[in-house]
Amino acid sequence: MDYSSELNRINSIVASQNNWRKKECINLIASENVTSPAVDVVYNSDFSHRYAEGDPWKRYYNGTKYIDEIEEYTVSLASELFGAKHVSLQPISGTVANLAAFSMFTRPGDMVLTNGTAAGGHISHNQWGAAGILGTNVMNFPTTEEGFHIDVDAAKKIIENKWVNVRNHLTTVMFGCSFFLFPQPVKELAEDAHNAGLHIIYDAAHVFGLIAGKQFQDPLREGADIISSSTHKTLFGPQGGILLSNMEDKEWKRCKGTVFPGVVSNHHLHRIPALAVALLEHKAFGQEYAAQILKNARVFAQTLSDEGFRVAAEKYGFTKSHQVALDVSKVGGGSQVANKLEENNIIVNKNIMPWEMISFKTLSNPSGIRIGVQEMTRWGMKEDDFRELARIFKSILIDGNDMKNRVREFRSGFQKINYTFQ
Repeated sequence: MDYSSELNRINSIVASQNNWRKKECINLIASENVTSPAVDVVYNSDFSHRYAEGDPWKRYYNGTKYIDEIEEYTVSLASELFGAKHVSLQPISGTVANLAAFSMFTRPGDMVLTNGTAAGGHISHNQWGAAGILGTNVMNFPTTEEGFHIDVDAAKKIIENKWVNVRNHLTTVMFGCSFFLFPQPVKELAEDAHNAGLHIIYDAAHVFGLIAGKQFQDPLREGADIISSSTHKTLFGPQGGILLSNMEDKEWKRCKGTVFPGVVSNHHLHRIPALAVALLEHKAFGQEYAAQILKNARVFAQTLSDEGFRVAAEKYGFTKSHQVALDVSKVGGGSQVANKLEENNIIVNKNIMPWEMISFKTLSNPSGIRIGVQEMTRWGMKEDDFRELARIFKSILIDGNDMKNRVREFRSGFQKINYTFQ
């Protein structure tokens, strides 16, 4: 067998991906970002195939002195950036971070109060995800009529009456969403939750970079016991997970035990120096970057609305995050629209809207699409560029034009990653 041809095939697929997604496409997936050359240069290293179980300087393996040094340094960077006393870099994804946090605060049969899937809650927060795997029961936050906000008064009543029955009682409140347009009422509910003996987790995966850039809410200061997150959405690090907390040392020690040896053995060491560089980039440029994300999202939403699209949450100013949501039910639905945009080199994802009932039909072709502006902001797009992009959306989805070449031409003006040292 000629293995060189097989190797060439692999290299060709990777090269095609790099060219298409980095040079020719407008990527608007709300859960993705792009790493900088400074991150990439340290991501591929000898760390990628080494083990370091345990904490820095207290490992179960020898040969770990350099990962000990870089992990300790990265923890200090995250601690400073987020104002957190304790940091664990060892969850290998945001979902694993959620699993560890749930494991600390719940036992089988306990109840967790979370955002429902239709209201934007992540799959790991709900019965068929991490929460359910642990044997916990899930109750969803009540929402205001339009579904974009938690109903604070109704949530307080649930928290005050935390006993569902003699065998099931509420122990944990989980904030955070994957469909995440607005801050969550942590401050408004924290006192009631803590008075009831409940713990608060805040899944910051989508808005982690906005929090780092001080352009969103501040969950730890507002009352969250733990922040769980991934590190690769609005924070432009490598894929991975993280936990942060200001809890007492004894409680944090128990939390760390749910990570290792609870849900992680080796924690994929090559991402740690890459995360260190990304955190340094956020320390230097994060506030400017996060502020530009918010400007771009609001302008994009307003211009899409002006061009005839039904943009969600208009009465609330559309968005206070990196995300914009469109109801595209009148132009084919989320699945058809996402496919049509991809044919024109614009990448989004279909998304259930808060007013939809979850069913096979809505899962396969929901009413909405979810858009994130964070990656194209990093490629250098500003307000006027998003105004032009909104006009391209109209030309494709309302006027029915083929804009693939125009999108390639437009994308060619954004080939340099910003908010970085290189």
